Amino acid sequence: MKGSSLKLFILLSGLFFISFVSEERDKNYVYWDTRSVTWEDFKGRAPSNSPFVAMTWSAIRFNFSGEGNKVNVSIETVFDPKQSWKKKNVDDHILNHEQKHFDLTEVYSRILRKEVQETKFKKYESISNDLQKLFQKNFAACDKAQDKYDNETEHSKKKDQQLLWDTKIDYMLDSLSSWATNDFVLDVSYLLD
Repeated sequence: MKGSSLKLFILLSGLFFISFVSEERDKNYVYWDTRSVTWEDFKGRAPSNSPFVAMTWSAIRFNFSGEGNKVNVSIETVFDPKQSWKKKNVDDHILNHEQKHFDLTEVYSRILRKEVQETKFKKYESISNDLQKLFQKNFAACDKAQDKYDNETEHSKKKDQQLLWDTKIDYMLDSLSSWATNDFVLDVSYLLD
């Protein structure tokens, strides 16, 4: 059985010092907080030369905007069906492996939410730059964890390692449950005194 592959893209946008506009969710994505993925979600075209039988495209969408002493932040985990693909002969074991890629992306969304909420910014003028640095650091850590997951499970082929990672990812999600909320407001009034 061939394994799977993951492509992780993290999306970042920041409009700072502009009033927050609530955006509707893009219906082209599956949002982690709404449901798990199914094989029907894998709508991309599988490359015939790929050694893998499936590929998950998951991302962290990070948006922030601010006005005055408030910064509105949204950090969401998304799955893109158009970029995710599967070949024939996939099974529930491989779907679980792909779901765990999506779950691992949510772990890093939660880590980013935690870091953003716990950061004490030093200067009002550098909040946007500071948030982008946190995001980039998180992106690198997430990408490294995704590679480690695939390497240690051999893209799902090592079933004992897959079970260990399933438990590990579930534990990380549980231990970070305090940061499961996508949208929050930072109070930066301490910088304006």
